[in-house]
Amino acid sequence: MPWTRPKNATTVMIALVLTCILAALLSLRYLSYSLPSVKEEIMIETETETKYIEALGYDYQPQPKDKQSGLPKLISNGKSSWNNTELDLFSDESRKILKTGEDLAPQTLDPDSNSLLILTPLKNSAKHLAKYFKLIDKLKYPRHKISLAFLVSDSTDNTLQLVVEAKKKYQEQGPKELRFKRFEVYRQDFFYTLSRKERHLYKNQFDRRTLMARARNYLWTRALENEQWVLWIDGDLEYYPPNIVNDMMAYDKDVLVPNCLVNRRIHRFKWEYGIYDFNSWQETPESIEMLKMIKDEAFLIEGDGDSPFRTKRKYMDHFGKSETIVPLDGVGGTFTLVKSHVHRSGVGFPVWLFQHQVETEGFAKLAKANGFGVFGLPNYNIHHIYN
Repeated sequence: MPWTRPKNATTVMIALVLTCILAALLSLRYLSYSLPSVKEEIMIETETETKYIEALGYDYQPQPKDKQSGLPKLISNGKSSWNNTELDLFSDESRKILKTGEDLAPQTLDPDSNSLLILTPLKNSAKHLAKYFKLIDKLKYPRHKISLAFLVSDSTDNTLQLVVEAKKKYQEQGPKELRFKRFEVYRQDFFYTLSRKERHLYKNQFDRRTLMARARNYLWTRALENEQWVLWIDGDLEYYPPNIVNDMMAYDKDVLVPNCLVNRRIHRFKWEYGIYDFNSWQETPESIEMLKMIKDEAFLIEGDGDSPFRTKRKYMDHFGKSETIVPLDGVGGTFTLVKSHVHRSGVGFPVWLFQHQVETEGFAKLAKANGFGVFGLPNYNIHHIYN
């Protein structure tokens, strides 16, 4: 049947409206399948960046910028502008600080002026402990300013038992005036042993010295609190002057060592004191030239006869009698006084090669690289036992 024009315009308008309504319903039905669910990630594109957010609902609105940070917003008088409801999210101490703008410094441990932390790593040292504590008792330094901390490692004798008994004697049984500020004992085994014959062979030195560095790092990071000075002392020293701590502190150096000697037999009936700690030294023009020629992975160590390197460094016994204090580039650990801020700044004992050195010599190199001064007293002598 041929198409004929409707008899009036009203019929046409009704048909058009119905057609539009039908098209709109079909479009909404299609869009409902493409909208994200509540937990679906959607991508929001801006003119400058693309961010991914988690949609919390179809009417999601980003929080204002001043509410996105977890830190308190300060007003002109330095106090927090957070209200009580917001502050309820924090602990009592945090609320006090955030609400009043109170300085954080009082919340930290104040430094104890002139306090001294003596650190001693021990291994099979039972036979030397009586001498060790006898020398400590003779120190002319306020006992209440001294803290002791020991790390006992890989010992097969009764070192640990004797140190624990010493702690009880000093801190519980002895008179109060002889008690130390703190007396700490730690144990950490590294499961590394060498015979006396093997301990100084060059081939074993890197492993041995890096293990010693690990022990020292373990000890100072565990024991150091608010002390102003740190003193590293060997567990087998024979003698040092009672006033040595005061004498060394008077120089006010970041790192300072005396000259450690040992009484060696040079003939059948003749003994003579000579240098013990070859780890305290000063670079020379010859040693600096040598450093330029060796490979980066070359490990240098002093005093071991089978070392392939001859460093030509200047040891403590090579300085003149008039040289009271001298700059050093390497130090040993027999008796080493350190300002505690050197350790707190992150300077420890390298367990990796730092300028060809590890452990105490690496510590000296690392301290100097961080701007600290390293010095020695070539004519101030202490004695190590002969072993």
